[in-house]
Amino acid sequence: MTPTEPVYDPADVQSGRALVNYHLVQLGIGESWVPGVSEHGQRTARHVVPEEVGVCRAYVLTEAAWPEGAELCVTVSWSPDAALRRDYQKGKLPAGALEHWQERIAATARALESLGYVVEPSRWSSPHYHPDAEFLVYRMPEGVPPREMPADTEWALSEPVPPHYQETSWGWSDPAPQDVVDRVLRPAGWRSFAEEPQSPLGRTGVMPITQMVWPPEADRCAWVTWWPSEKFERSSETGLLPAGAEDHWSECLDRLHKALSEAGLLVRSRTRPWGPQDGAAEFLVYRLASPRVTEAALQQTPAPRSAGVRGSIARLDDRRRTG
Repeated sequence: MTPTEPVYDPADVQSGRALVNYHLVQLGIGESWVPGVSEHGQRTARHVVPEEVGVCRAYVLTEAAWPEGAELCVTVSWSPDAALRRDYQKGKLPAGALEHWQERIAATARALESLGYVVEPSRWSSPHYHPDAEFLVYRMPEGVPPREMPADTEWALSEPVPPHYQETSWGWSDPAPQDVVDRVLRPAGWRSFAEEPQSPLGRTGVMPITQMVWPPEADRCAWVTWWPSEKFERSSETGLLPAGAEDHWSECLDRLHKALSEAGLLVRSRTRPWGPQDGAAEFLVYRLASPRVTEAALQQTPAPRSAGVRGSIARLDDRRRTG
């Protein structure tokens, strides 16, 4: 039985992921589960992955990290074929692994582009740093061109950030992005989602996010989610919002932005404003690598396409050998 193509609904964050995963399977580069029945009459599901080309999987991406104007956006990971994966015990790559990465990243991009997607291979993908390669995959409205990529010189960082094979964690004097943000929010009165007692300012969650979607001028970037205080959440019984919910959202988000801004951090959000109808608000919060970055640079579009798959991997490889 041939699966039906999922219908994309912008209001359902999982529907974009489901659609891209469906297309990956149709292209012969995705994973699938084939239902069946065992000899004992029990239902089973057989995991099926492509042979020799590796396997791709799509994941949900916060709308705060989408390219401006995109109507659908996900991240896609590619895992190399089992025979060409890194030997974790020896810490070495098998012969042909680098070529496998270069060929399959380019082929994966071409395959998805053939279906009308814009594909941006991550400039940080390299078998010397990570087990998988990443892509930003998105779709623009008809007639709207994709964004332009910045020059190599416009990127603040020249190396992948931890964790990776060469550097498994952030150092004590070099805090992780989520720690940079959390050290601002906690003194300003915000608490994490599960922490008690809750703050009247609502709750926040600060998580790491793939370097692929960091703004080019950033040296730290985290994914921040804000939830309203329980007093102003939508009723699970009636589905209605309590009185004062709009004001609560407006006041708390204004204070959140102000606290982050006063600490020298910048906030990137989706084009449409967040409101009580969303349940939560999400942002990219980042720090500039240099105070000399101009206001014009802050308006640049984040995380554009790689300047070339082979060139990106080769440059990372050169820096790994000479650094």
